[in-house]
Amino acid sequence: MGSRVQVKFRDYDIYKLAICGPGKSGKTSICKRLTENSFSQKYKPTCGAEFHSYSFKTKKGKAVALFYDMAGQNRFGVVRKLLYPGTNAAAIIFDVSSKESFKECANWIRELREQDLKVDITLVGNKTDVGREVNREDAERISRKLGCRYRETSALTGEGVGEFVTALVASAMVNYRRRSSGR
Repeated sequence: MGSRVQVKFRDYDIYKLAICGPGKSGKTSICKRLTENSFSQKYKPTCGAEFHSYSFKTKKGKAVALFYDMAGQNRFGVVRKLLYPGTNAAAIIFDVSSKESFKECANWIRELREQDLKVDITLVGNKTDVGREVNREDAERISRKLGCRYRETSALTGEGVGEFVTALVASAMVNYRRRSSGR
């Protein structure tokens, strides 16, 4: 009567994605638009970090993207640094209606690069549904100069969110394979 149950704890790949940027830029809203197809008009700051998951299929089978939605306030820097290891791709979200939000991106890029993660960074201009203080051409030019990809989204309408996440996950998959093969 020796029936044996085989338990697989991980039959799918997991990709860790760091979602960073200044407070009030829409990081959580983008994550919720993707994972819950919802949007809240009420601002509630993230305390430390929030975690969101998104399941999808690859040629190999099931996969999960884990979004580490990092708080934007400086006082949570210690928490962010504890969560960065193992990241496969990163995005820095800023608010296109705020030049100050855009200017802060350089500090976020510096913070990520100081972690020596060796990941691609995507700079994301969010809130394209409102008036702009940062035009797309300037953001694209500066992103290239900083060695980052550039995307635009509106968490409110959902515009660009799917394309951004598809590109971010593709980047994470490449990084994951590179790490797994020891390159």
